[in-house]
Amino acid sequence: MLRCTARSVFLVGVVVVCWPSPSVVSADPVKPAKDDRVVSVKLIDDSVVKLTLLEDSIEFTTEYGKLSIPASDIQKIDLGQRISDTDIVRIQTAIAELGNASVTKHEAAAKLLLSLREKAYPALKRAMKSSDLDVSRRSEELVERLKLTHPLNRLEIPEYDLIHTSNSKIAGKITLQTLRAKSFTFGEVPLKLADVMTITTASTGPIEVVNAIPDPGQMGMYAQHVGKTFYFKVTGNVNAGVWGTGVYTLDSTLATAAVHMGVLKPGESGIVKVTILGPTVNFVGATQYGVTSSPYPNYQGAFRVHPNAD
Repeated sequence: MLRCTARSVFLVGVVVVCWPSPSVVSADPVKPAKDDRVVSVKLIDDSVVKLTLLEDSIEFTTEYGKLSIPASDIQKIDLGQRISDTDIVRIQTAIAELGNASVTKHEAAAKLLLSLREKAYPALKRAMKSSDLDVSRRSEELVERLKLTHPLNRLEIPEYDLIHTSNSKIAGKITLQTLRAKSFTFGEVPLKLADVMTITTASTGPIEVVNAIPDPGQMGMYAQHVGKTFYFKVTGNVNAGVWGTGVYTLDSTLATAAVHMGVLKPGESGIVKVTILGPTVNFVGATQYGVTSSPYPNYQGAFRVHPNAD
């Protein structure tokens, strides 16, 4: 009932309120000046830090041999899956414990595997084919739980690294376990690659947008702009309703959807890239980044929140 009432008020608001044309205030992305050594590093806990990379080159092993790629030529590095020997043993031991008849032991193993998320996901998928029926069944249940609470692209991480330059994308593996970097606050620090998702040079880093549109709250006023992309200045919050995952109903709150997608943290201000979509069916609910969204069968309009790397 509350959801219908909220939509009724929203529809009335569209009739009586004159909004500025979104096509007039749409912003063009403007990127910062080039500085090949300053990088934005996105860590596996979704935090982002800015560092100065001290490596002159990156040693990179590919299927065609070893390369030494000048750091100044690199625009972005997508880090592949890295699992320590210690975690491999923990995962293997926990998967074996899923077959334990003791409820306490197999539930403790399941809790550990869920906490390891993307590190445990490939092993759990393999364990679904186990000849031990309890291991197989419980592994499948854990895989489905991870899918419900984490975006698939965060679970199915390639084994290889991908280095982007201005002219190519090269797949392989960085031979070093850490890179040398410098923090403004802490001085020289080791950058442990097992903790990193992406490294982006300042020249291709997070988009800074001039004249970004103020947060509209809900997106209903953009219903007539299907297919268009806008940039909004938003402060993340977790206190409003959202329906969907990645793609949200137009009456979902943008600031909460941005947190749900991992683009912003609660209370963090930043630029959110949004594309307006037409009538959409089967909005999927999920719990991620501390926000629970609800499912919904269909709605007359939707919007997509782009990930930071998009």
